Amino acid sequence: MEIKRNFEIVIATNRRYVIRQYTPGKEIVCAKCGEAMLTTEQSANFFGIKQRRVFQIIETDAAHFTEAEAGATLVCLASLAAVLDGELRGSTV
Repeated sequence: MEIKRNFEIVIATNRRYVIRQYTPGKEIVCAKCGEAMLTTEQSANFFGIKQRRVFQIIETDAAHFTEAEAGATLVCLASLAAVLDGELRGSTV
């Protein structure tokens, strides 16, 4: 007779992001949640993903975003982090 055991490990993490790139008078905050916003390029570099992935998340309305007057797309750092954390937790390793 063979005994089978199943184990499930759940890990919860909290993250705090510190952005040291500051331009006086140019800080833009998300209208929905009040968190900092970055350009898509900055967001991709910050999270270590491709800029195209950031645009895919924006296209599905999963993260808060807005377009600046100059035409740059700005993404809410907190909502993008939540999407990426959700993808990480949902993946099977």
